Amino acid sequence: MTTDAASASSIHLKRYKPYFTPAEVERLSAKQRGKLSVSREERSRQQACGFIDAVGVRCGFPRRTIATAQTLYMRFHLFFPYKDFAYTEVSLTVLYVSSKLHDTLKKPRDIILASYALRFPQLVKKGQVDIGAVDQNVLEGERQRVMNIERLVLETMCFKFGVHFGLGLVVKLSKTLRVQKDLSQRGWRVAVDCHRTHAPLSFPPHVIAIASLYTACLLHMGDQSKTSSAEMDNQARDVASLFGNIGSWEQAYHTSHAQVDDVTHAILDLYITILSTPPTDPSVLSTPSPVSPKDQLPSSSHHPISSFNTAYRLAIYWTAQRLTELKIHLRDKRPGVAVVPLNAWPLVDTPGQPAEAEGMGRNDATVRFVWDQAV
Repeated sequence: MTTDAASASSIHLKRYKPYFTPAEVERLSAKQRGKLSVSREERSRQQACGFIDAVGVRCGFPRRTIATAQTLYMRFHLFFPYKDFAYTEVSLTVLYVSSKLHDTLKKPRDIILASYALRFPQLVKKGQVDIGAVDQNVLEGERQRVMNIERLVLETMCFKFGVHFGLGLVVKLSKTLRVQKDLSQRGWRVAVDCHRTHAPLSFPPHVIAIASLYTACLLHMGDQSKTSSAEMDNQARDVASLFGNIGSWEQAYHTSHAQVDDVTHAILDLYITILSTPPTDPSVLSTPSPVSPKDQLPSSSHHPISSFNTAYRLAIYWTAQRLTELKIHLRDKRPGVAVVPLNAWPLVDTPGQPAEAEGMGRNDATVRFVWDQAV
């Protein structure tokens, strides 16, 4: 009886959650950040996202693979502390897992070698890493650590291999609203940046798409130095007016203005953080242009810092202070908290419910992962 009781106590049940409430994300993040301040944690997260982006581009991964890897990285650190893992190894692991999810598979060794060009530039000859100069024992040791972390990443997603991806929804939404290609592209770039925030952990892809296009229109309208066509200005004003007011669109798109506002503020917070980061900070130095290595250099009308740290190129008009003023304006216009269906955000603070990470990453316990049929 004693043996059976001990065996039963070592069995843990973990139910897959596709989304967490913003309050849950903050609570779990606070638990894992340890002695890091909130601002230091944010900069560390942006450093990792930039590294994932750079390695993904060098590997030739499509944008969907890179964006999913960034979200997996943030999900990973909801359950495991920053101090226990090197961000480079976790970043390489989530890229590997994401490549499996999107069927763009590359071997861990190839992903690690692609990262060497960024981490050890002295090994690069004629644009490629010199394999002969790489210590094979070090390479194999890192590959083993990546494979070990892979199990932990899979546990955080309960081995649920379905992927809900929303960048393409920005294009579909733009076609539905009949906006110009340039404005649609700006919304797409904002959606790329959105995956460097916690928003994809809390909101489904269609909300990310709406908020991204809405944010792009707000940034376009607020730029006093813009030289765009009158037609594009009118379209941006119409889209911002549509999603900036309560209306029938909420039922049509199965969302609410509060959800869209939450994602919009998360994106603006990202831009404020990047513009406020000192140029000598490692999170700036290790982050190249995140969309494509073939992108043209930014013009004088684009902010020099954001142009190399975000997909959306902020106009030089936008400063951290002006973005903060935009956030205040939006808060004054529509104060409130996001309201979502309970089945989308299941509660986790129920008395007697086990801790989220209980049993994860351990070899002396059994964890049973459960998926809901609706997921």
